[in-house]
Amino acid sequence: MTPSRTLPLRHAPRDGEALDSWIEGIAAQLRVPMGEVLVALGLRKEGAHPLGWAPWMTLLLPDEAGHMASTTGISRESLHAMTLEHFDGRALLVDRAGRRVNRSFVWGRSATSGSRFCPDCLRENGGRWPLHWRLGWSFACLIHRRLLADFCPRCGSRQRKRPHPSPLIPWPGRCDYVGSPPANGSPRFHCRHPLAETESLPLDAGHPALLAQQDLLEVITHGTGAFGVYAHDPQPAVAVLSDMKSIARRVLFHMPPHRMSRLVPEELVQEHLNAREHNSGLSKAKRRAPVDPGRVAPAYAVTAAAGATAAWSTLGQADCRQAAPRMRELHDAIVERGYWASPTVTRNWGRHTSPLLQSVHLAAIAPTMWPSTALRYRTALPNPSSPATTPSQLTARAHKIPGEIWPLWAVRLNPVPQVRENLAAALAASLLLVDSRIELSAAVKKLGGFIDQPTLSHVLQALRDDARYEGIQLALIRLAAYLDSHEVPIDYARRRRLDYTTLLPEDEWIDLCHRALMDPGAGTRHHSARCYLFERISGLPHTRIPNPPPDSQSFRNSRVRFPYVLTQAAATALDQAGRTFLDRNRLAGEPLTWQPPAELLNGLGLPRADPDDIDLDDLHRRVRAGQPSTHIAAELGTDPRTVRYLLSEHPPAAPKVTVNDPRARRRGRTSLHVARHMLSKDQLERLYVQQEMPFLDIARETGINRKTLAALADEYGIARRTHRPSGSLDRQWLYEQYVVQGRTMADLGRETGMSTTTVAARAREYGIQAQHNRQPRCPQQGFTSAPEVIRPTLGNSYALRRLRVFIQVVRYATLGEACQTHGIHPSTLTQQLKRLEADVGGPLLIRAGRGRRLGLTDLGKRVVHAVEDWARTLAEQPRETWTQAAKRRPQPGRKGRRNWARPDAPGVDRFPALLQPAVRTFAGRRRLHRFLHVADYPSLAAYCRDVGLSPSALTVQIQHLERDLQGQLLIRGQYGHRMRLTELGENVLAAARPYVDQLSTR
Repeated sequence: MTPSRTLPLRHAPRDGEALDSWIEGIAAQLRVPMGEVLVALGLRKEGAHPLGWAPWMTLLLPDEAGHMASTTGISRESLHAMTLEHFDGRALLVDRAGRRVNRSFVWGRSATSGSRFCPDCLRENGGRWPLHWRLGWSFACLIHRRLLADFCPRCGSRQRKRPHPSPLIPWPGRCDYVGSPPANGSPRFHCRHPLAETESLPLDAGHPALLAQQDLLEVITHGTGAFGVYAHDPQPAVAVLSDMKSIARRVLFHMPPHRMSRLVPEELVQEHLNAREHNSGLSKAKRRAPVDPGRVAPAYAVTAAAGATAAWSTLGQADCRQAAPRMRELHDAIVERGYWASPTVTRNWGRHTSPLLQSVHLAAIAPTMWPSTALRYRTALPNPSSPATTPSQLTARAHKIPGEIWPLWAVRLNPVPQVRENLAAALAASLLLVDSRIELSAAVKKLGGFIDQPTLSHVLQALRDDARYEGIQLALIRLAAYLDSHEVPIDYARRRRLDYTTLLPEDEWIDLCHRALMDPGAGTRHHSARCYLFERISGLPHTRIPNPPPDSQSFRNSRVRFPYVLTQAAATALDQAGRTFLDRNRLAGEPLTWQPPAELLNGLGLPRADPDDIDLDDLHRRVRAGQPSTHIAAELGTDPRTVRYLLSEHPPAAPKVTVNDPRARRRGRTSLHVARHMLSKDQLERLYVQQEMPFLDIARETGINRKTLAALADEYGIARRTHRPSGSLDRQWLYEQYVVQGRTMADLGRETGMSTTTVAARAREYGIQAQHNRQPRCPQQGFTSAPEVIRPTLGNSYALRRLRVFIQVVRYATLGEACQTHGIHPSTLTQQLKRLEADVGGPLLIRAGRGRRLGLTDLGKRVVHAVEDWARTLAEQPRETWTQAAKRRPQPGRKGRRNWARPDAPGVDRFPALLQPAVRTFAGRRRLHRFLHVADYPSLAAYCRDVGLSPSALTVQIQHLERDLQGQLLIRGQYGHRMRLTELGENVLAAARPYVDQLSTR
């Protein structure tokens, strides 16, 4: 091999200069034709015909690089860096076998595609061409802040598509175009126009096109993209440029000018339109750009600038969320052209795109997704992505999820307004949708099929309508990720398969309540306790319990009220019963209950506040005070469901009950569970067996009802003795007092020192038929000044009420008008008037007829005048209160019996005089407090349904309050009429409103 000769002059390349530019500089410096220099450098064989393209511009062969290195003294590495191979794998893809560039790969431009140029740079550097001007991503000069030029302004040819003509000496900085030989034999056309005189679009400092060009050159130089959305997750240059090309291509193809101007500056859009119009005006053979301008590198620098700037304005945002609105502009344009932007459409946008492109796309279409689809692609995350959970991983996740989501999560994720039905089951099924492709029906089936597919979809749509929907999504996504990465101590799939038929039978519940000193209540409370324990163990809805109770209103009310009656001791006993049930089913290694860490919800904007922020002591105090659930929730700034959750998880301790505690008695009797608090087995055995005290004496000493004491003795297993009480009753005397004089058994018992039961038993022995004697309970002894004509009506509170109704009725023209005004049924009013007429001994009213209004008989007039005169007399004399008059007279023979009246409550003087008769006792204050809430409801039944109270109990409380305040407060609603307040009721309501807090505390 002939050794290569060195060149007589050395010409050093500039930084980043292209190989052809450097060779032309050598030829120009030596003043020799281009062809001779190529032969000297070993790039062409001597005498060989010149090629129409320069393969050495794309890739130098090893022999070529070695020959050039020895000839020029430039290292092989420097020579390779001046070819397009320098950008291989970053900004283009080189086919080494064919020494060509793949033009469809991220806007790659081959050696035959020519080079763009900056006129100012050519003027300043003497016509030296940087290598990066040949890239499809080069469209602006960062030094001179202008777009690069594409063509010679004189001949319109693209520069450097072919090597410089071999027979000519290069003239750097001038157009090297040589025309074809003319047919007449005249010389070829040599353009040689100074390219420094070319005009291009100037750009202001900070122009988006310049910023995009700067970031693109940094990506190409370093091989990694770390700007915009790639800042937290840098991607390879190929992936970043593929993302840019995918967006730019669709912007150039789909977006009309008015939409493009929202992503690209107006001047670039206009120049792009001018270039497109110019290109379409050319013949098909001379067109410089394809119909799809973004499929390959654009022929015009302004077109590349418009597409790249639009892509950079999207991907250059700080994160995917901020990039989504700009990507949405592109989606809207695509949809307008009849295409569908599906979640997976970016898979068809390029083989080398990064995951972040799909993240931006998913964030853009997230508002249009179905809630289930949004969970699959996790659009609430900063970087959404395609589902990646495998079927085996999904099955493992299903074993960690209960049929209803954990109580804390159901409370925190419940939107406003509440989703009352199937929320917990729908949230549990939604956990299987996160990052998976499972169908809704299959997700529901994996957790037991407690809801159907439409119900799940409906609940998810209700969640989407909440303003905090994004927080709900993030909570479910975090929880699903936690379950996938952590072990859960409970296998809920196995819990769902257990047989719960034997869970908490009734006898076990009663025994549990006895040990916990809790009232077992009626049958509905046992059902509520069983459902409560079933939900805690199984994670299933209570409707799935074997042998479910009837779905009645009483049962629903009992379930709602159960957390309010649950105590710490009862909750501990229920947990122990559940632990025993698990042991029987060989699940001793699992805890009774488990919940994911509450820290997963930290920092999320959720519909409901953290229940831990509520003061438990304050909550327990309000529950023990008997405040309604809705009132408690309103005062604590939360909702009733959260209150029930807190009481279920943190039940209050049972209040200590003493003999003198007025709460130990209900309507004069002491319930059995309170008796257990007060008397242990040893105490009762000492009193009843050792001291031989009868139940009656024990009742007088302790205040516990005699029958309750007998039941407690049976429960403790204390044998009851049978004996005939001392003392006897003469049959004649008993007949005279009971039958003739009409005295009651209780009155006779007080006189003889015997119990009512003993007197009744003696009457049965003597064959005396039972009489329906009633002792007046009204304070007629305290009103001796009452006129004789109305004294029969003062026998009891019912007669007084009939008298009040009569006084109100006489003001109206007809009975029908009175009924309609006061909401009383006509038959009810008629019966009350008949009873009153029987009490006073004659007719009182003359019924209205045609042309005649309701009138009074002589007796009726006397009754009305008597009531008016008596009212004036009472107003002039010192007032005898109903509380004093209603006190029961001392009972003879019962020295140890305590006064039944409750102790006065302190602070009566600070209440208005109108309210003082009702606030002298704590019970009266509670009744007045309840009346304030009842007044806001349309009927008593509506209030009872809301708070879970028996209507009969509420009626008794209202009647008691009316007796304390000496007047009717409410007019019951009938025949579609809303319950109304009387004038007294309005006055009481206005006077009590400012004292609502004092009425609710003790």
